[in-house]
Amino acid sequence: MTNTTIRRGTAAHAAGTLVVLYAITFLLGAVLHLGVAIPLGVTVLTEPVIIPAAIVESFCALGLAISGYALFARKRWAWLATIAAHGFALAGVLLGMAALAAGRGPSTVLNNAYHLTMLVLLAGGLVTLATGVGRRALASTDAAS
Repeated sequence: MTNTTIRRGTAAHAAGTLVVLYAITFLLGAVLHLGVAIPLGVTVLTEPVIIPAAIVESFCALGLAISGYALFARKRWAWLATIAAHGFALAGVLLGMAALAAGRGPSTVLNNAYHLTMLVLLAGGLVTLATGVGRRALASTDAAS
């Protein structure tokens, strides 16, 4: 095993962990937008019911979960899946921000903070993935997939 292989495995593991965490947050957003309250110790997370948001967030979560699988399994298509998942999720975040700005749904502090946070994280992830360094770091040694 070479140092390059170890670095690629570490980068893929780190990226996989991040996209799985992103997927979980989108899934939680979908559940919240379906009207389910989530108790967190001394507080309870709630969001207004917004079915279109729940649908988009579910698809974002699915895409990110598939990307996470590809990264952890070191599939040849992991980089492409991760680019696509980040792009789709970023488009979903921008759509949500535009819809709220246009008054198409009730706006909350939690929702606004989440949109801004994910905007920065997903855009930063896309920039990183688009660089040669990002692509090489996620290159797979699994030629069979």
